[in-house]
Amino acid sequence: MELAGKSVLVTGASSGIGKAIAIAFAQKHARVLVHYGKNKSGGRETLDRVEKFSSGRLYQADLMDRDQIRALFEEVKQTDQTIDVLVNNAGDARAGDIQDDQVWEYEYKNIFLSAMHVTEEFLVLPSSGLRKIINVTSIYGNLHTGDPEYLQYSAFKAALANVTATLNRTTAPNVIVNAVAPGYTETPAWVGASKESMETHARATLTGRFVRAEEVAHAVIFIAENDALVGQVLTLDGGTTLKGMP
Repeated sequence: MELAGKSVLVTGASSGIGKAIAIAFAQKHARVLVHYGKNKSGGRETLDRVEKFSSGRLYQADLMDRDQIRALFEEVKQTDQTIDVLVNNAGDARAGDIQDDQVWEYEYKNIFLSAMHVTEEFLVLPSSGLRKIINVTSIYGNLHTGDPEYLQYSAFKAALANVTATLNRTTAPNVIVNAVAPGYTETPAWVGASKESMETHARATLTGRFVRAEEVAHAVIFIAENDALVGQVLTLDGGTTLKGMP
């Protein structure tokens, strides 16, 4: 897919990986629709960066609210005929054990169901050409590398990875779905973590460092541009899978 002139929606683009992805698409001269949930100032900052390279617009929606998702897409339709690439990036991690039903419900809606509802709205948009869905999963969603402290998050990232493969059976060749699974990545989510924790997780890689958000964004661009890649989850973890989880 040639990205110049394409319309791209990136959810959760106000900071971290989502912000880096939005900027990377803009650098390819795609039009970037920047979504944020609560961080309006971060969303505006991302849009400012996007507009240095291309055009874009800012959208707000709580993706755990289906009505707000519908409203977001209705707003998009007023200015954009369709969306060529959807990046399902939004979602956050909450710790919880198997008995914590509140965390099960939250992460189901926050990680999995929100992405499915956004995907549903994307799929019914009119289009005559190839379109792409790129899901941001996690190393925790890969088999054997889930985190027992983040059991629910791991489970629903795994579910998203499964949908990444399965959905292609009904959407390809018109819509191709892939995913990227980042490992420990330098994002605002790590702000406040102890030096010991940061060093422990860095040592868990073969590169000896955290993945950079820009590196995840480059992987997303590769997926978007490569039309032969179908139903794959590209793990970008600095070798953590090979070395073993901390």
